[in-house]
Amino acid sequence: MSHELSTNSKGQVEFAYLLSDGQAWHGLGQGLQDNASHDEWVAGAGMDWKIQRSKVRYAVERSGDSTKYLELPEKHVLFRNDDKRPLGVVSDRYQIVQPREVLEFFKDIVKVGGLQLSAAGTIYGGKRFWATAKIGEASPTSLKDKLGGYLLLSTSADGSQATEAFLTSIRVVCKNTLAMAFQGSKGSRYKVSHRSVFKPEDVKSFMGLNEAAWDAFRHNVVRLANKPVDHDLAEELTAKVLGGGEKVVASAAYNKILDLFNGAGQGSQLDGVYGTAWGFVNSVSEYVDHWARARSDENRMVSSQWGPGADMKQRALDMANAI
Repeated sequence: MSHELSTNSKGQVEFAYLLSDGQAWHGLGQGLQDNASHDEWVAGAGMDWKIQRSKVRYAVERSGDSTKYLELPEKHVLFRNDDKRPLGVVSDRYQIVQPREVLEFFKDIVKVGGLQLSAAGTIYGGKRFWATAKIGEASPTSLKDKLGGYLLLSTSADGSQATEAFLTSIRVVCKNTLAMAFQGSKGSRYKVSHRSVFKPEDVKSFMGLNEAAWDAFRHNVVRLANKPVDHDLAEELTAKVLGGGEKVVASAAYNKILDLFNGAGQGSQLDGVYGTAWGFVNSVSEYVDHWARARSDENRMVSSQWGPGADMKQRALDMANAI
């Protein structure tokens, strides 16, 4: 499948979303009502399986019907308990976070923190999984340019990613995402490696900052929407965000970002977007989330949230703030 979302042994795509937020771009997964229970979210997202671990053994000698095995010191293989698919080889000190735990984390704060679960799922066959909860919604630049604020909690079962929580936003008109890591903001990201035990209470303490971060985000968007950016400045900023140099100016990425900025981007001609610093940020975000070259849509999504794509969006935001 081009989207590469995990599919379990029952043929269910391991992804659930809030119906009132609209269907996901890939058109797959289970849509849930606003009043869906915690158990319905776990089942809908296909996150009701467990991660198990076993020592790594390898065959060194075969004699007739018997085989001699040795163990790989200090290494464990992690695998799914439902279909026994391997997830990764990790240290014997690796602290597992179960898929259900990610949703269990939201169980309490959704009730007391005014949040609402909005999406959850797994990718890479279950090697990574995440959930998001909505903080709020606003239209800081135009009534037609709505933004949603979210908390995203993600982790891995193969050692590729720490357990991480951060505040992010989604621009409704085109589903662009942007981390709320503005200049001067603090506490916008919480991370703990798998060598340490994941403590939900630490993230709940971090969550106490979500309202302030959301307010700062909305106010900063208004500032960016009032900063004019002409064509020459847009060219300069685009070249810088891509690393600079003659090759960059001739690249498809450079031309695509400028094309999106100049009116081809979704919502690019709205008030407060066209010809502004906010419009430049969104042209980069739309490029990263929807147009950047990738082996698959799944890899593009991972890059846009946790990898090079996320770094590019942050550079664009920093440049816009510095204008």
